[in-house]
Amino acid sequence: MSLIELQRGDDGVAELLLNRPEKLNAFNTEMLDAFSDTIDDLTGDESVRCVILRGEGRAFSVGYDVQRSGDKAAAHRSAYSDWTRLKRNLDRWLALWDLDKPVIAAVHGHCIGGASMLCVCADITIVAEDASVAWPSVPLGGGLLGPVSLWLTGMKRARELSYIAGSSMTGTEAADLGWANRAVPADRLLEDARDTARKIARMPASLLRLKKLALNRVMETQGFRTAFQFGAEWDAIAHTTPENEAMSEQIRQRGLKGAIAWFNEGGSIEVAGQSATDGYL
Repeated sequence: MSLIELQRGDDGVAELLLNRPEKLNAFNTEMLDAFSDTIDDLTGDESVRCVILRGEGRAFSVGYDVQRSGDKAAAHRSAYSDWTRLKRNLDRWLALWDLDKPVIAAVHGHCIGGASMLCVCADITIVAEDASVAWPSVPLGGGLLGPVSLWLTGMKRARELSYIAGSSMTGTEAADLGWANRAVPADRLLEDARDTARKIARMPASLLRLKKLALNRVMETQGFRTAFQFGAEWDAIAHTTPENEAMSEQIRQRGLKGAIAWFNEGGSIEVAGQSATDGYL
């Protein structure tokens, strides 16, 4: 079974399907590589004028496979190698931003962490009203999600979402804040996305490319791409803190669900006698 499926229609619309439903479409290395390969295949494909990005099963995606934080090998990764790994993943999402055709993200169920960054890079996002757009449930990482979400939600809301582990928005709230274009009943999500995609696909491909490029350039002049890429640096630094290692150790010992329950019940990852900023300021 392919972890990424691409379905091309005869109406100029293609559907890119995240297809790891048994893991709620969590991104592992194989899935990320397949995603990049599929974007490469779509680039320059004149038969496709609009792409719908959606998830199979009960969720759009729960983001990066956080269970990997329990790997002992990850604990010994250098800051530089961690940065290159993170940057590579961000470059995958930016390839969607740079794709020469509009992309519509159709979001249902859970959309967590790195999956929300993928939606930020889509041209249009349509969400189910009962969807949950959320931050990771345990404190791992630093400035990956907040800086890019503020482009859509505004500074104050982005700060609140970033500072509280497990913060979330319903699909309706996400649309009201501007994170999504609109929220629709879950049973109408694909119908709405496909109808929008067909309308877009009526535009000549050459004009769509220019319109997307023009809008992207304005955002990039305002600093979007730089802010997006900074996330790899902040997260690589955060991963070297003793508090981050303490949380990773809880995941190794308890598993992800157990670590989430432990933290929600009041578990602390504060490291006595050492500040998380020691050595940085």
